[in-house]
Amino acid sequence: IEEIKKLKYSYFQACDVNNLYQIKRTFATENLNIDFENFGSFTDIESFLEQYKKKSIKENQVECHYGKNPIFKKMDNSILGVWALDYYLFQTRKLLMTSITGSYEDLYILEDSSWVIKKSKFRRSSMKTFDVSHGINLKKMN
Repeated sequence: IEEIKKLKYSYFQACDVNNLYQIKRTFATENLNIDFENFGSFTDIESFLEQYKKKSIKENQVECHYGKNPIFKKMDNSILGVWALDYYLFQTRKLLMTSITGSYEDLYILEDSSWVIKKSKFRRSSMKTFDVSHGINLKKMN
């Protein structure tokens, strides 16, 4: 279970810093199923990464993923994990912050002696956008 937690946390961290190599390493190489609601559905990692590049890698935005409260269920040769997510998107030019809450349902398998995500489904519970132009400095830190 600790290895799976580390895997998911490394995925969140990779998304926050746009590390495509690390994102790719967290997913299975075959029979992949990613369903992230409005972001898209994917059966291979390359198409997911292409969509990620289009939607998430922008000079004027900063993303923060906070995964929490995982629940795990051991199955035959896999583990089912459910995670809560708090997500923040800061748009530094528009001076907006979008807050999204939701949950992931992941299926983890062993692939070449390492845990990877074979299936991942995200569903949003709430989304709110805030004007943060008053008194907050959102310049991107290098």
